[in-house]
Amino acid sequence: MTAAAETAASPSAHGTVLEDVPQVTRSYSEALVNAAEKEGQVDEVLDELDAIFAEVLGPDTEFAAALASPLVSPADKDRILVSVFEGRVHPTVINFLRVLNRHGRLGSLGATARAARALWDKRQNRRPVLVRTAVPLDDAQQDALREHLGRMLNATPLVKLEVDPSLIGGMVIQLDDDVYDASIRNRLEQLRQRLIEGKTHEIQSRRNHFSDSE
Repeated sequence: MTAAAETAASPSAHGTVLEDVPQVTRSYSEALVNAAEKEGQVDEVLDELDAIFAEVLGPDTEFAAALASPLVSPADKDRILVSVFEGRVHPTVINFLRVLNRHGRLGSLGATARAARALWDKRQNRRPVLVRTAVPLDDAQQDALREHLGRMLNATPLVKLEVDPSLIGGMVIQLDDDVYDASIRNRLEQLRQRLIEGKTHEIQSRRNHFSDSE
């Protein structure tokens, strides 16, 4: 697994849930993964697509504008894609870009690439996990965390680490829509709530006592 694959699969970066992806996007992503899998190059193909979207087609550039313009014909866009990418990227990548262009779906490249990544991770039993900690974890701590998450999930965790000093200590783990908050900030908040509830109960008890006395 490449470092790019691990980063791209994180919940905060993509968080793609296949059930939420439109059927047409899912169909294109599945076709891409199947084609790349036949070549044994799925991770490489997905990494290249991520890079193309992030550095070439995603930003506000003249190149991206030309490919998005309705004034440029699909045939001209195809020639542009071939001239720019042929021989520079995996053949499956350029073929896929040309297919998207022919069907007027170049604008959906980002969503399709994310769906393809989610599909491939699912097939490989890999789970994206976002972990926020108050301070950076050293290499040994990161290895121990991945090992623990792997046992807990019975899958290969694709961990994205973020530092959030407001947590004070501990960590917050996000897995899909589930959040496990083991931070000191959360413990302090729970303690504060218990103190408030206890104080409220005490005040109410005193009120009831005075009412009974009357």
